Amino acid sequence: MDVERLLWGLADKYAPAARVPHRRPKWFDHAGDLVVTDGRVMWETPWVTEGGFTHAFPAGTYPVYAGTSVSNPDDRNRDGIRHVVSMIVIPLAEPARIAEAKWGDDGYDDIHLIEQYAILWARGAVHAALMAHDDVPSFFPDARDRITAAGAHRRRGNWVEVVMDRETGVNAFVFLVDAENVGGFEITDEEGNLLCLVLTAYS
Repeated sequence: MDVERLLWGLADKYAPAARVPHRRPKWFDHAGDLVVTDGRVMWETPWVTEGGFTHAFPAGTYPVYAGTSVSNPDDRNRDGIRHVVSMIVIPLAEPARIAEAKWGDDGYDDIHLIEQYAILWARGAVHAALMAHDDVPSFFPDARDRITAAGAHRRRGNWVEVVMDRETGVNAFVFLVDAENVGGFEITDEEGNLLCLVLTAYS
C-alpha cells in the first residue's frame, strides 16, 4: 500500500461521487507539512466556526495532502472555474498500517460552518498568531491576497502555508474552499491511537 492508493481509498470512503453534498477530489497534492507542538489540530474558519472540533496529535511534523476538485458556479462562464480544496488527509502512520485499521463512519456530530477559506492549524500556531477583534488572524489578508494572485484557476494555487514562529516552525495552511461546513474522521488502531485524520469541506 503506497500513499497514493491510500488517498484514493480514503476518497472512496469519505467523499465518493455519490455522497452528496461531499465533493470528490479529482487530484491530491502534498501541500506541505503541519508542525504540531501542543497536540490540538483544528480545521476551521476562525471568524465563522463556533465551537469547532479539535484533534489530539502527538507533537511532531506531519504531511498534509490536499484533495482538490473543480468548482464553477456558472457553467456558461469558463472564466469562473476555480480549483477548491474539498478534502484533507494527514497520515500519522505508514499507509499499510492505516489501510489495515477500521475506517469508521463517525465524524462530527454537529454543523461547523466555514466561509470561502478554511484554516488548518494547531493550537500552538493559534497562540503564535495575532488575532484581530473579529477573530481574523493577522496573517489571513496576506494569505488571501497570495491565493488570489496565484489564481484559483490553477490547481496548486488554492492554498498558502504561513509560518508563525521561525524557531518552533509552527505553521498554518489557508485553503480555498467552496463549501459551508467542515467534517472530520479519525482512523485509529485497536488501542485508540490516531493513525490518520481525514477532513472534508462540504455544502
